[in-house]
Amino acid sequence: MLRQMLSPPALNAPSAWPCWQAWNELADRLAPALGSPLSRLDTLDTLHEVADQLMHLGRQHPDVAIFHLVHAPCVDLQRYSVTHALHTAWLMSLIAQRKDWGSTDERTGVLAALSMNLSITQLQSDLATQVEPLSPVQREAIEHHPTESRWILEVLGVDNADWLDAVEQHHEQPDGTGYPRGLTRLHTMADALRTCDVLGAKLSPRSSRPGLMSSRAAAEIFRHRSAGYFGATLIRELGLYPPGSLVELSSGEVAVVLRRSRDPMTPDVVVLSDGLGRPATSLMRCATSRAPGRHIVRASARQDCRAWIDLPMLFSLA
Repeated sequence: MLRQMLSPPALNAPSAWPCWQAWNELADRLAPALGSPLSRLDTLDTLHEVADQLMHLGRQHPDVAIFHLVHAPCVDLQRYSVTHALHTAWLMSLIAQRKDWGSTDERTGVLAALSMNLSITQLQSDLATQVEPLSPVQREAIEHHPTESRWILEVLGVDNADWLDAVEQHHEQPDGTGYPRGLTRLHTMADALRTCDVLGAKLSPRSSRPGLMSSRAAAEIFRHRSAGYFGATLIRELGLYPPGSLVELSSGEVAVVLRRSRDPMTPDVVVLSDGLGRPATSLMRCATSRAPGRHIVRASARQDCRAWIDLPMLFSLA
């Protein structure tokens, strides 16, 4: 059985609700820079400031960071591109910590994730709500966005080769089937960035489909043989039932995962419904490791239950 490498909240860390709000504030801060990178004088400053705050937040409350990764896109597809950049950046920070990259490379990886889609920010958000197939113009923009995003960074004055190469190569594959250049030798940071990008995208919903559950996302990402090295690290860290995901309990109740535990099969949850599928009269935290009548049976497809989540109340139980 997998054992998670949990990071305890930092000493004197704020409660979970202020951390959730801080993630949303980061998205607010980042959105203008990603939306109009060449028309603003503070784009690079913003990227660096968001990177520093993101790494700090992720260390303070990693479970809140995961909850934001799983839950936030469900309620705000209109700025999918911004939240996806934040989440991919946090996954890069997580990999850097577990692989002992050091603070300099961690920060570079986070910056690469924040800026990987600079040339298609609005298009990416549009596609999250689009149910029609890609148009030829959209497809061309996507195929060229790694090169275009690198060019924007160079115009902004970025000369960090690791940052630039990670952005330009984050859709390349070691077998040469990636784009835009079909490379077979990739920068390690680009390999990690691709894995974080793909996993974050699979966990997030679209108008055309719900977000995939963690175990299914893991299975899909591991079909890419090159994703094993970094993909295994991410799945081990997120767990089989990551915070923010909905689960069905043996009692018939639906719950949302609040915190990971040492056993990836028994996270702490908050019960959202009764055994008949009706909204619970009050939110109740449950440690599934110590509740024989409430063990997790499976991930739940009841996405409508998300509307029953009172985030301030839920995070008061964290």
